[in-house]
Amino acid sequence: MKTGSYLVFLLATTAIAAPALAQTQPAPSQAQAPTQTQAAPTQLDAVTTAATRTKRPIDEVPGTVSIITSDDIDRDNMTNMRDLVRDEPGVSVGNQATRGGFTNYVIRGIGGNRVVILSDGVRVPDFPGSNGGSPTGYTRDVVDLDSVKQVEIVRGPASALYGSDALGGVVAYTTKDPGDYLKPGGRDYFASLKAGYSGADRSFAESGTIAGRAGKVEFMGLYTRRDGHEMTPAQSSLGPNPQNWYENNFLAKAVFRPNDVDTIRVIGEYYDKMTTTQVLSDFGDFPSLFTKVYDEWAWDRAQRYRISAQWVHDAPIGFVDRLDLMTYFSSSNRIENTYQLRGAVGGAIPTNRRDSAFQFNQNIWGAELQLNTDAKLFDLVNNFTYGLSFSYTTTTRPRLRVATTLASGVTTLASGGENFPNKNFPDTNTIQAGAYVQDEVKAGKLTVTPAVRLDYYGLSPNPDADFWRSSGAVSVLPQASNYLSVSPKLGLLYRFTDEYSSFFQYARGFRAPPYDNANFAFNNTASFYQILPNGNLKPETSDGFEIGTRGKYKSGSSWQISAFYNLYNNFIDTTVVGMAGPITQFQYVNLGAVRIWGFEARGEYRFLPQWAVLGYFAYANGTDQATGLPIDSVDPWKAQARLRYGYETGLGVQLINTVVGAHDQVSQPTYFKTPAYYTLDATVGYTVNEHAKFNVGVWNITDAKYWNSQDVIGVATTNVTLDRYAQPGRYFGANLTLKW
Repeated sequence: MKTGSYLVFLLATTAIAAPALAQTQPAPSQAQAPTQTQAAPTQLDAVTTAATRTKRPIDEVPGTVSIITSDDIDRDNMTNMRDLVRDEPGVSVGNQATRGGFTNYVIRGIGGNRVVILSDGVRVPDFPGSNGGSPTGYTRDVVDLDSVKQVEIVRGPASALYGSDALGGVVAYTTKDPGDYLKPGGRDYFASLKAGYSGADRSFAESGTIAGRAGKVEFMGLYTRRDGHEMTPAQSSLGPNPQNWYENNFLAKAVFRPNDVDTIRVIGEYYDKMTTTQVLSDFGDFPSLFTKVYDEWAWDRAQRYRISAQWVHDAPIGFVDRLDLMTYFSSSNRIENTYQLRGAVGGAIPTNRRDSAFQFNQNIWGAELQLNTDAKLFDLVNNFTYGLSFSYTTTTRPRLRVATTLASGVTTLASGGENFPNKNFPDTNTIQAGAYVQDEVKAGKLTVTPAVRLDYYGLSPNPDADFWRSSGAVSVLPQASNYLSVSPKLGLLYRFTDEYSSFFQYARGFRAPPYDNANFAFNNTASFYQILPNGNLKPETSDGFEIGTRGKYKSGSSWQISAFYNLYNNFIDTTVVGMAGPITQFQYVNLGAVRIWGFEARGEYRFLPQWAVLGYFAYANGTDQATGLPIDSVDPWKAQARLRYGYETGLGVQLINTVVGAHDQVSQPTYFKTPAYYTLDATVGYTVNEHAKFNVGVWNITDAKYWNSQDVIGVATTNVTLDRYAQPGRYFGANLTLKW
């Protein structure tokens, strides 16, 4: 461990500091002259759209943005959302190892529905955060990476451009397009096949793509199939819960260009994943529930549909230089079925069977209008980006549970303190509407980017009989609520020279109380507790500050160092609000302020044309201002260094060292503190020719036993199933792509 840590520290330090040292290398006249003077591309040259809603290289954005391309996905054999951020400083993904799977992105300690996820500009449906502690878990893992061309991760509050829920940041997927395969003047057809394997969950993937062009119309179809199993923890004393899963993903696009300035794009997408789990972790006696579980199986299905139409007019219309109009429909449907054989505590045989069927459905209808205008005001160049957005969302979560007496075969509605069928929150209609404007003002070496957004957010609950069964006819009734919010942002970027620049950003975040928190009502007489609705919740807000410095050089070397300070107010969570006889009453309320601060550094040093050292370091600290306790969702410090050869030619090789500190800042002394760990990975990729390429790799070469801190939040040190939460041991992965 010590040797690995020292190695990572050395390489990470080299990666961050070396670009500056690169400037001391002999000039071309003193050493071997390069064959061309054009600068090599750097990490900071990657183009982001999500950060400012306009296309900008990263080094022109006053803030921290990461871009992950399809080449990165193939090279590092990424197969899921956790793989996607495996090498991202300050970003992580949790996993519910016993059943639910991957949860959501956590950016600098803030996650769940407090991070906006977009797919081609369309919001990916959320999932009730109030479900986080249930056996079925919480997941927004509904995007297949083989359909993705690029992923952008914007850190920090982004409500000035994206409205409610962008409290912690934005993850924006851009899917593949016919134009990625059909080049102007080239062939009018394209086809490819891709096959992949990941030893982490013994999953196989097959993907096929076709694209064609007929006159002014381009089209594309992509299909991916995945089949896999549970992940096996390294050096575990417990076997994992056995799982089998499959996934189907379809993506279709049609693009019509009637002239040189208009583009009409229609997109359809369907995602479907089915997981079957034998929940061994739930076997045994549970005295608090007055039962013994002999067997348990779960069938979880996640489906997502999307269709959108977009018109882009890239030419002036009056004072508008560019117009982008999109309409869309997006739907998420999740089905969670559980089968249990149960009996008396300490019993010898099961006496009854319990079947649970929980669902979640969310439909979103929406439209976005974005306009761009370039103008010269007061002798300064201004790039205005402004627009309107509107969405209408319906959300429902019906729950049903029945019990069957095995001796008689009689089936009745289950009780156990609940009345079924029920809904823990009423069916809810949500309206979100926003108007925003941003200006990028260039004044010599300084670029100033102010922005502001006005949001309206309205909730309309529709309680029915199923909701009243859950609530137990509580005295506090669900209420409609409306919120207005103004979210400003200010960015400053100063370019000292072509190589060096610094930036500052202030951004305001906003999150309206969601449908489940505001009107959650639940009554469990067997466990003696009740949750009351709260129609008086205030929106959560955040104030984010970030300052940083960058450098990039003609050799392709680059670096960035930044520090951030975020204040979050009115966080929503449950707390005890009273007693009703023996019943403890809980309610979602606004809690005090949370402070999260830290710094991140990353860099790439190309010491030879085909050789580079890349590295990063991330540290964050979070505190509940009211109690002084740590914030459990803040990741421990993490550093990585990789030695890379190639990738500008046919062959690419990587050696990846990662070290993560102990997660010893937890809010309760009984919570498990994940120990520090070191991992070593290696990848090899080779592009045979324009028709074939392959990538292979081995991860966790040392077969280290370690835990991801996001997976064990709130898990007690005494939990006998801790080994089930450990990460996979040594495993191999590979993918092969053939193109025609």
